[in-house]
Amino acid sequence: MSHGYERINRIVGTLVDGRTIAKGVRTYTIPIGGATLHAEITVPNLTYIEEILEVQWWTNPPIAFAGSHQQKEIEGNVVGMTIYDITSGTTITLEVIAIGI
Repeated sequence: MSHGYERINRIVGTLVDGRTIAKGVRTYTIPIGGATLHAEITVPNLTYIEEILEVQWWTNPPIAFAGSHQQKEIEGNVVGMTIYDITSGTTITLEVIAIGI
């Protein structure tokens, strides 16, 4: 049995009209000297994303992260985005919660 919040790909819920709320999670390690990440996060329980409901991120080691994301793009069930101002050598876990079919 798991306690607490799990950062895994999964279905979050199903709406009355049949659409699904699901999340996709991906982890990246920022190389030394790198501060910009061009990320792609797949939401495997969807075939088509209609809308992004939430984008969250966590870092290891924990840092005072003043990052920002821009240029979000959706193609099928993949969300692409660019994240700026990440400390080199940091591991970042990105989570996208989306609605779709």
